[in-house]
Amino acid sequence: KYIYGGYGFFDNMSYFFSHNSYQDVDRSALKPEQIHYANIWGVADEDLFTLALNNMDEDAKKGKPFYTQVMTVSNHRPYSYPENRIDIPPSKRSRNGAVKYTDYAIGNFIKNAAKKSWFANTIFVIVADHCASSAGGTSLPVTGYQIPLIIYSPGFIPKENVTALTAQIDIGPTLLGLLNFNYVSKFFGQDIFN
Repeated sequence: KYIYGGYGFFDNMSYFFSHNSYQDVDRSALKPEQIHYANIWGVADEDLFTLALNNMDEDAKKGKPFYTQVMTVSNHRPYSYPENRIDIPPSKRSRNGAVKYTDYAIGNFIKNAAKKSWFANTIFVIVADHCASSAGGTSLPVTGYQIPLIIYSPGFIPKENVTALTAQIDIGPTLLGLLNFNYVSKFFGQDIFN
């Protein structure tokens, strides 16, 4: 599944994902009373994660492995988020506040997921789709374009800090390596652990 906090028509996301074997779920799946906050981009990350947890619970009931990709929207201008979540009030809009709110929402998501029966057999990948300064057509230094990547599965993966240069193209091969899959592929990336 691809679960998005905005409307899937933006950037043709619904079309793209539904034509690539995903079930597309966007903010339309939420009832108005399930939305604590929304802006032009979509619903607050915490509302999106509630939607995601509900979908994951449904998928887990089927008794088969499942894959869910969740895309948050709070970390975009106008950097707005619900009141009383973090120590930076929404009235002091800033990228730092949006980042801190997203961290808060991800933390709550992981805490709630940890209570689920499927948690122990799950690998979570948390990664940005781009950095804050990604617009434009000029070639820029790599150091200005670093994004976080966290692979979290406390039952399977020991804590480790990988400092080698990696990229988003390495995520697929790395996950397949962690899952001990043998595969033939035309990945440009590589397993960062192997």
